[in-house]
Amino acid sequence: MDADAIATAVVEIGFAELTFASVAERLGVGQATLYRHAKNRDELVRLGLDRALRTADWPDVEGEWRPLLERFAIASWHAWEQHPGAVLEVARGVVPWSIVKISDQVGTALVERGFSARAAVLAVDLVFDLTADSRRGVETLDAPTADAKGGMRELIEKQWRSPSPDGVSVADSPAAQVHAEMLRAITAGPFEWFHGKLQVVLAGIEHELAGTGGG
Repeated sequence: MDADAIATAVVEIGFAELTFASVAERLGVGQATLYRHAKNRDELVRLGLDRALRTADWPDVEGEWRPLLERFAIASWHAWEQHPGAVLEVARGVVPWSIVKISDQVGTALVERGFSARAAVLAVDLVFDLTADSRRGVETLDAPTADAKGGMRELIEKQWRSPSPDGVSVADSPAAQVHAEMLRAITAGPFEWFHGKLQVVLAGIEHELAGTGGG
């Protein structure tokens, strides 16, 4: 048994269901044996995350900066989507080396395309934070509620469709228009909504950060 075997077991079990006991059982060893290779659950998670991200389908770093950054954002989205619970572990602070490597790779590509190093780091942080935050939101909304009657998304949608407590019902009022758009955001496909936000972020990066390297 080695780190790669442990990482494979973690990915096969899934991050949402991961326990020390489940990994030991999957590997056919006792928990004491597993403990000699990974001291706690966080170490198991780190090994699994590193494998999941190393084996994800990442794009190349060719072409202009904006489509390059967009490709990596979309690839990141799908990587988190493929491994439910993984992004929640990263949010707790369990960060594998592969995340650092990918961020450095994309940041370097931006510097080579005219960004200052600081601007490149800001851009990478913005885009990857947006992606992770969006996936966390999806997993939170799709989680079952305490009464097991549908997910959180269905509950929020039901609340949003309820009549306004202040009695405002003018269909074409600004408040009604905003309310309708919020409902559309709740019911829209998660990737569609994420991609819309990504375009806004990329436009902001183009306006504020691109071309700051003086090259």
